[in-house]
Formats: sequence, structure tokens, C-alpha cells
Amino acid sequence: MIKCAELNREFETKELLFRALRENKKTIIANKKSEVKTKDNKSVIGFMDMRSHTVKAIPNLDDDYIYPVISNTNYLDSHGDVHLDGSMNRTAKNQSGKVYYVADHKLEVDSVIAMPKDVEILLETCDWSDLGRNYKGTTEAMIFKIAKTNIIHDKFMGMVSKGNDLQNSIRMMYVDLAMAVNSQDPEFKDEYATYLEVYPKIANKDNFDGIDYFFAVKELKIHMEGSAVLFGSNDATPNNIGSSKDTQDKSEPVIDTSLADFLKNINI
Repeated sequence: MIKCAELNREFETKELLFRALRENKKTIIANKKSEVKTKDNKSVIGFMDMRSHTVKAIPNLDDDYIYPVISNTNYLDSHGDVHLDGSMNRTAKNQSGKVYYVADHKLEVDSVIAMPKDVEILLETCDWSDLGRNYKGTTEAMIFKIAKTNIIHDKFMGMVSKGNDLQNSIRMMYVDLAMAVNSQDPEFKDEYATYLEVYPKIANKDNFDGIDYFFAVKELKIHMEGSAVLFGSNDATPNNIGSSKDTQDKSEPVIDTSLADFLKNINI
């Protein structure tokens, strides 16, 4: 049996699954676009403590700031979505200075880490190795830039100042996305074209036995906040994000784990 999360059903064959996806395509995409996603929906990337780590693609890093990495592209996440390059351009421009940085997706006074006016949104292209992964190619990372003097959450700042690594999660909504299906059936002409275009760009494709379908996110928008969390739900969330030349030998292999094993371990 093949489980389809989008339809909450099981199918005996791939052909029956594909047919159901095709018949319910509009409803599935409408549902995805109506959801507000957080880490509970398995959508995140990691945290960068700039005292000992750096992302070399970002110029003029300042020790007086923190740089939480909130989201990225070209990665198949556990709810079957791939954020495409350019998908965060509009929201990064429009929402800079307008979103909170909070703890655990709680929009409460006691959970605020930084106020919107103090949160600058950067969008930077990084090598995967800069994010601590051994994937080939690059990713576009959404990064918050926040002055340490503007951090108003003592427990958070205490954890960071002691060298504890945290992860992050984006609260977001999808604006535009397309279904991608690995089928040469003429009924799936558009979906197969999307599959052929996007599949080669997926950095973590080797983590899966096979990828029959996914959703290519052409545009998303950050919704109200990005969060510091203990655990995200995306296995491209190593504790130590990036590394300076004098703190890590780039020739050392990065040990990767499968998405399934990672999710079992964090017990979400």
C-alpha cells in the first residue's frame, strides 16, 4: 500500500495514486495554499552562531549581530514540497522589518526574541557546504540579521552566548506552487514537465528510495514570524551551520542521515 498524506488515503498501486492526485489536484493545491505552516508542518532550517561559524557567501558579517537561518531552497522537505530559487524574493523585500523573531512559534509577549523593527531579512545564495551539508550546488537562504543589543529574550541570549546551537522554523504560507509527478502518461504532461525541471535541482534526492511526486513552490510568504526552536522537522538542520576556514577542514566528509531516521529520532 502507498500512503498519500495529501489525501490521507492509501493506494494499492502507483497508477491509482497518480489518478487520485490528478483528480484532486485543484483541491490539494488550494488546501496547501490555505495553510499556515510552522515546524509542526515540518518546515525549517537551522541557526547560525556567528561567534565561531560563518557563511562565506555573506559579506561583512558583524560579531555584534546574530544571523538565524530561517528557510532555504532546493530541498525536498518532509511534507513533499521544494522551495524554488526566487520563491522568497518578494517576501524578503516586503516583510523585512515587519516580522517578529520569537521562541517556539509562540506569538506571546514572553516569547518575543526581537521586535519587527529590529529584524532585517537577508536573502543570500550559499553553497550547501556553508550550511554544513555535503550536497552539491547552492541554495538560497532566508536569514534574519538582528543586533545582539536588540535581543530582549534573556534565556535565548543566554543559550546562544554559552555556545548552544539552536535551530529555526519559518511560519509561512504558499502563494504559488505546482504539482510534479514522475509519469509519462499524456494526462500528466504539465506535471511531468515540472518534475523534469525541478527534480535535478533537489539537493537531498539521494535520501529517498524514489520520488514519485512533490510540489514545487514558486512563491511563499513569511507570515508574522520566524522562530528559534530546539528541533526543526527538516534533516538539513545541523546544529553547527557553516564554518570558518580556521575552524573546520572542508575536506572532511559531512555525515548525513535519512529523513525518515531523523524524524523518528526527534519524535515530532
